[in-house]
Amino acid sequence: MKAWKVKAERGSAWLIRLIAWLARTVGRPVCRALLYPIVLYFVLTDGVARRASREFLGRAFGRRARWLDVYAHIHWFAATLLDRVYMASGEFDRFDVSVEGDALVAEALQAGKGCVLLGSHLGSFDLMLLANRALGNRPVTVLMHFDPRARLRRIAGIDDSMVRIVQLGRPDSFMRAYEVLEQGGIVAVLADRTDGAAHLQSDFFGRPAAFPIGPHVLAARTGASVLMCFGLYEGGAKYRIEFIRFGSAAPRGSRGAALQPVVDRYASLLQQYAARHPRNWFNFYPYWSGQ
Repeated sequence: MKAWKVKAERGSAWLIRLIAWLARTVGRPVCRALLYPIVLYFVLTDGVARRASREFLGRAFGRRARWLDVYAHIHWFAATLLDRVYMASGEFDRFDVSVEGDALVAEALQAGKGCVLLGSHLGSFDLMLLANRALGNRPVTVLMHFDPRARLRRIAGIDDSMVRIVQLGRPDSFMRAYEVLEQGGIVAVLADRTDGAAHLQSDFFGRPAAFPIGPHVLAARTGASVLMCFGLYEGGAKYRIEFIRFGSAAPRGSRGAALQPVVDRYASLLQQYAARHPRNWFNFYPYWSGQ
């Protein structure tokens, strides 16, 4: 099992319970104040996350990342974790959320072949919940290696039924996604982590990184329209959901090395947005060597 997945799955239930309890008991302002010592402890004790943050920020900034840069980066992430408690229970009115490019999804669906939304761990993918509301409550099927919200729901007693989760790694995962697209629906998938799946290398901030080909195979096989999407945290209670044109999918039936152009395009667009919003980069493991 890869380091990033081990790290994600070892997350302690008591900490999630504490965040959920604090969110409900003392409210968001007090919780945000408590994040400062919590993040300090995390930065001091979690060497993997600290080094991963420093490596990424160094590449994004073009200079050596300082300790305060790392602290601010991880605090940005912690703030979104807190907000997930409220988002997962539908309390979107707490937040100032702008949506850009949502008309692109409606346009993509007009062809009747469905739409693949390529996401990433740049920002909060949980904002796909809110994007679903912003897009007129169109059903969204999300392909994920595992569902981190499922654990949060169980512990915090949250009912989150706005998005259909299909767990990757099961024999029928992509078949279920194909069915959604063939019916003209929307499938969202994170395309920046491989988890040992088939992948291709592409330049990312000056070094080769591995990107999965599965999402691109999905689009090529079905002829679906492809967009990229980001749920970016802008500080305080501000978020921005942004949909952008990805361009044409790979030719129908493309596999293997034939997918290199679309993988390169994804990596290039992801780098552009990560360079603009470096604190939203939420891959806290050795990204260039840990996949």
